[in-house]
Amino acid sequence: MFLSEKMEKKNIEEEIKEENPIEELEQKEKTEKAEELQEGEKEEVLKPEEFIEEKTDETIIEEPAKEKKEVKKPFPWVIPILAIILLIAAGFVIDKFFLEDEVKKGSFDDFDNPVKSVVEIKSFYSSECSFCEENSVIANFNARDINITVESIDLAEEENKHFIQEFGLKSIPTALVNAKDLEEYPSEENLINDIFEKIGDYYVIPETYLDNKPHNIMWLEKQECGFETGEGKIFVEEFSDFHCEGCARILETTKNARETFAGEMIYRHKNYFVNEEAENAVIAAECAREQRRFFEFKRYLMEKSFPEVFDLNKMPLDNSSPEVIGRGLLLLNIPDSNKFNQCRQEKEPLDRIMEETELAESYGVNYAPSLVIDCQYIIQGHDAINQIEEIVCEIHPGLEGCQAD
Repeated sequence: MFLSEKMEKKNIEEEIKEENPIEELEQKEKTEKAEELQEGEKEEVLKPEEFIEEKTDETIIEEPAKEKKEVKKPFPWVIPILAIILLIAAGFVIDKFFLEDEVKKGSFDDFDNPVKSVVEIKSFYSSECSFCEENSVIANFNARDINITVESIDLAEEENKHFIQEFGLKSIPTALVNAKDLEEYPSEENLINDIFEKIGDYYVIPETYLDNKPHNIMWLEKQECGFETGEGKIFVEEFSDFHCEGCARILETTKNARETFAGEMIYRHKNYFVNEEAENAVIAAECAREQRRFFEFKRYLMEKSFPEVFDLNKMPLDNSSPEVIGRGLLLLNIPDSNKFNQCRQEKEPLDRIMEETELAESYGVNYAPSLVIDCQYIIQGHDAINQIEEIVCEIHPGLEGCQAD
């Protein structure tokens, strides 16, 4: 039974094969192709000797090729680019050379900021006035960032006195400013041209407080005093205002100076009436002068307005008020109160005050307080006046008050 089944199965398979001849052909083709591929792979596998020989040949062929790569010729566009770079570098060096030369000449600071010309200034001073500072035009120009060169000239030296006549100099400090150098500063040139005289190539600029600070001045020739100061004497005129704190600050200093040079100093207080609100106080002090109470009344009025200057723990008051003036009349024991009150109603004291103010201006006084010594030296501002004894001894070293230790 088993054998018959087997035979039957075999017969069935043969019948299937006979029924599908196409599949049989395809299968055969696949088998043949597989055999061909296997034979091709075998041919590509080299023997060890053949592998060595082929590699050696390959190495010999590639070495010359590497050497050729190292000796490549430059691309044709590299040369013109290098030439352009060299030209730009050369141009930069040449420009830098010429610009540096121009900077030395004062034409350029850098590409964006041209340097203007340096302004020449001749600054006149006198070794006879060590307390006189340089002209304020120098500080003014420095504040404006104007390039200047300053030549200091001592007019006390005989060789320099020709400048006095040549430029009509009257006082020191005075400055000469080169007019041509100012052409590059039109704003400053116009201002100076409107105010100051031009002589030759220079503007003549006496001290005119261009830095808004007080300055000491010496007239080259003594001004008209209208009186004789006396041999061996020093004459001092004080110009101050009663609503001026600086004027209060010199009271002790000037009082001490009068004591130091007692018998050698003629000291006069005069009014520099610059504050109309102080009118009543000024007139009251002048009326007290008529009764020989001027300095006492002046101190009293200053203490009322500026108590802190005198280390007084009091509230400041208006020293022009009728209450303050009336109280001073009683406290200072003015001999004749009726005469004092009548004087305050008269016109004469105010006329005298205005005359003294005009005198101050004729001297060249510009600040309160100021001292005019011997009608020639003007000391301005309380800081300078607080050095009065040293200044007096520089002007008159032979005074007895200068010999004290």
